[in-house]
Amino acid sequence: MNMIRKEYYGFGLVMLASIVAGCSSASSNPPWAVLNKKVIEQSKVTGRTRELPQLTVPIALRDGEPVEAGKLQSATLAPGVTAKLWWGRGALVERVEVQPDTSYPEQTLGEELIIIGHDGSATVQFDGKTAEIGKDDVLYLQPGMKRSVKAGAKGWKAFEVYSPIRLDHLALAGQNTSGVDVTFPDQGVMPSLQPGVVVNLTDIPFTPITDPEKEKPYKRASAHSQLIWGKNAQISLVRMDPGSEFPLHIHPEDQLTHTLSGTLQQGVLDQSFSFSGDAGNTVYLPGGMVHSAKMGDRGADQLDVFWPVRPDYIERAQKQQALFAKVVPADVKPKKLAESFTFTEGLTWLKGRLYFSDMYFKNPAAGDYTGSPARSRLIVMEPDGKYRVLSSGMQSNGTVAAKNGNLIVCDMFGHRVLEVEPASGRVVRVIIDKINGKPIDGPNDLVMDAKGGLYITDPQFTPEEHKSQPGKQVYYVSPDGTAKVVVPPGEYAMPNGVELSPDGKTLYVNNTWQSPGENYVWAYDVADDGSLSKKRQFAKLDLTRAVLDAPKPEDRLDSGADGSAVDTEGRYYVATRTGVQIFMPDGTYVGTIFLPQYPVSITFGGANNDILYMVGQSSVWSIQTKVRGFRLPEGMN
Repeated sequence: MNMIRKEYYGFGLVMLASIVAGCSSASSNPPWAVLNKKVIEQSKVTGRTRELPQLTVPIALRDGEPVEAGKLQSATLAPGVTAKLWWGRGALVERVEVQPDTSYPEQTLGEELIIIGHDGSATVQFDGKTAEIGKDDVLYLQPGMKRSVKAGAKGWKAFEVYSPIRLDHLALAGQNTSGVDVTFPDQGVMPSLQPGVVVNLTDIPFTPITDPEKEKPYKRASAHSQLIWGKNAQISLVRMDPGSEFPLHIHPEDQLTHTLSGTLQQGVLDQSFSFSGDAGNTVYLPGGMVHSAKMGDRGADQLDVFWPVRPDYIERAQKQQALFAKVVPADVKPKKLAESFTFTEGLTWLKGRLYFSDMYFKNPAAGDYTGSPARSRLIVMEPDGKYRVLSSGMQSNGTVAAKNGNLIVCDMFGHRVLEVEPASGRVVRVIIDKINGKPIDGPNDLVMDAKGGLYITDPQFTPEEHKSQPGKQVYYVSPDGTAKVVVPPGEYAMPNGVELSPDGKTLYVNNTWQSPGENYVWAYDVADDGSLSKKRQFAKLDLTRAVLDAPKPEDRLDSGADGSAVDTEGRYYVATRTGVQIFMPDGTYVGTIFLPQYPVSITFGGANNDILYMVGQSSVWSIQTKVRGFRLPEGMN
């Protein structure tokens, strides 16, 4: 097998473009080569170099020209099994649909195959093993393995990526494959997944695939991807922030781009095309073709397939995995401790037990937060998940340990913060119920500083139409009981979780949704008297696709950011709709702990303070970590 010459970006790209395009068209000098060179020189675009195998594959997609999903090549792969197909020189992507209770007959694979379940379910048999694959499940199979599929009662849809190209399927799509050789040398890549082991996408971490924007105060990449690769091809399930941009860039690998959701302007050479998930726009970008992207107001999710595997993406993934592995071992997953609650909140670990609120709301899953103090409960739980009701009759929310070993509780609908005996639930005293001579509205979450002072958020999340305070605020109650407003009204749509850095010099405030505050964790410098200054954006939080697609633009900022925690090294943990997002002290993204339900409140606990406990909606979860949590007062284990 011949190898094409090394690719050099800049002047030498004309020769590269000619060679690449020659594999996908009759001409050895593609019509886009001259323009490609011009755009690269004008924009001073640079990139990597590598040697690629030379292949001659009949390609249906024209270089750099988009096509809607409905116009992609179609094929019937077996009775009741159809697919839309698109491919480049080394990778074939199929959007497969298997009708309900229909079988996809057994075949011996001549290629590696990566399967991502998209909808429905199926039973997959391979080499004598059986696996159930549902939505977002992933399975990697290698050449020589036998595979068959039986769709479930609702049918099955999946993305399947083959490499090398599967010529029998190209023939079914009407392509002339006579004399075509699609084999190529081993590129020496170690696959990211074990063959024959089903994993869920939640087990595949997000990796930043762009560098943080230097002009922003926070260190966030605008594009994150779940990266999956075999020996030959690589899948990038990329999510790009609303309004973000991929500047003009090039890389030597072929790229097949398919838009799954959201909207963007896809740049190819000097042109721009409107892409959307509704249309399923797809484009083939031969290696070396310059391209860019600008996201719409909902961002965009795309399925990108690269051939061969991109070494720079492997490097990024390994770097990100190393950051996360310092917090959570790779083989450790969250464990459910208990369930059947209504809406869990306000976790505290105190003297060997967990304390939290089980808040009654009429139908939180449907957005109906009509509460009932009479049906809400304060819970105490043993480490094994056994629990009892400590008290009821109070719509409690956030909790924290007191220096004397009691429990401090936000009585949200009662408009007060209380000190409670952790053994009996008896109220010892009222810590705060008024500020500036008027009742506080809805104390939500709180944290204690080294002096014993308390920061308390009040998002006015209470049933009364008339509020006593002028707006959503954050209070500081000093050790002597005096209270003041440290974050005035108008700063946040919903100030919620609040946390201090281990050195006590930085206060973090999480805005849950909407504007002002958006999907950010905010940070302040803390003065000796508890006052705050130098408000800044510490971290920008990931949003779910459901949130990004919300009908109202103001609802597309709903991170769900709520309870938070820190470890002794200053990492910041925040419960959000996407999971527990973790950041380094400088705001660098570490990773996300995914849960079947979105977490609402978190805290460290356990004998060594190295277990992260998480509550969310109806359940309580825990995960063993490699770090130790930090929260004042100390010595409450």
